[in-house]
Amino acid sequence: MSDDELVLKVEDLVTNFYTYEGVVKALDGVNLFLRKGDTMGLVGETGCGKSVTARSILRLVEPPGRIEGGRILLYVPNEESGNVEEVDLLKLSEEDMLHVRGRLVSIVFQDPATFPNPVFTIGDQIAEVVMLHQDLRKEALEIRIEELRNALDKLEGKGGLVSSTRREKIRERLAHYESQLDDPPEPDPKYKKKAALKIAEDMLRLVKMPAPDKVMMQYPHELSGGMRQRALIAMALACNPLILICDEATTALDVTVQAQVLNLLNELKKEVGTSIIIITHDMGVVAETCSWVTVMYAGTTVESCATEELFYNPRHPYTAGLLTAVPKLHENRERLPQIRGSVPNLITPPPGCRFHPRCDYATGICETEKPHLKEISPGHWVACHHPLPDKGGKR
Repeated sequence: MSDDELVLKVEDLVTNFYTYEGVVKALDGVNLFLRKGDTMGLVGETGCGKSVTARSILRLVEPPGRIEGGRILLYVPNEESGNVEEVDLLKLSEEDMLHVRGRLVSIVFQDPATFPNPVFTIGDQIAEVVMLHQDLRKEALEIRIEELRNALDKLEGKGGLVSSTRREKIRERLAHYESQLDDPPEPDPKYKKKAALKIAEDMLRLVKMPAPDKVMMQYPHELSGGMRQRALIAMALACNPLILICDEATTALDVTVQAQVLNLLNELKKEVGTSIIIITHDMGVVAETCSWVTVMYAGTTVESCATEELFYNPRHPYTAGLLTAVPKLHENRERLPQIRGSVPNLITPPPGCRFHPRCDYATGICETEKPHLKEISPGHWVACHHPLPDKGGKR
């Protein structure tokens, strides 16, 4: 796959957590990529490293965690040259990362009741993100010009009751500000805030928030879970990021609201052009919303391919086990199949392939040699010494 198609590529990412019990090897060489305009599902059972991967991409891993190795490559369009620049996020300073978070890569966290700040209104919180990452000089100047035009229209309506001198002064100020539109100066903080609040309301309208003008003035506790999640998505999209990461963003919502949020994400992807990573353990969510899937197990990437291909033709034994454990309406079973054993302790993970103690196809090489992610058929990557047979045929 050409790098021209990609917006993100993670190579051999290693993240450890240093605890009193020992070193937790949370990510052991994670590899994934995200194509422009795609929605990728990052799936796996609880504790496999999905959220740690998201936090590592944004460099939000806190002590005792530490990113130990690998590369996180972001492909950023250069507006001046028109070329795409490859940026390794692990090599950026913390100050540069502040500009990446929100402006280039945004995240919506799992619990909508936790992350909006309870002491600020929804409008102020979205506006703060906009002011931090966007150049609002032109927008602020346009608001000031609009106010002067409205003031002038009111005075013109009063005719001779208002002195011509006052009207002339407003016309002069209006002409002065209009002459600055091609190269707007640094805005007055008052008008910068007004411009940010206007964009914030537009974003709430974009995510189909009911009565966005009223929600702007409300606090998080006054909103339902679904409305809070929409507000968080609006905040994440406020600066038109290249990538939106949704970390279990629908888990805390009921089924009806979950469907609304998932449909909203698909619509926004088309309107805004943002590439999306949806972190989930729900294969139904993946089937409904994702065009590409990456499967993780115990801190490693085990399979990556198109969604339809994964459901029809899983090649890694772990992926096949996940899919057979999903209930099917057309089957009447007393007991669902399950993967034997349990998730390994990541302080002392199994040598070789981390899945081999639970795998029915494991041999001696699986116990000693770690498999690497390889493209075993066009567009289908698998990390396994003994991949399952290709079913072939029509998808």
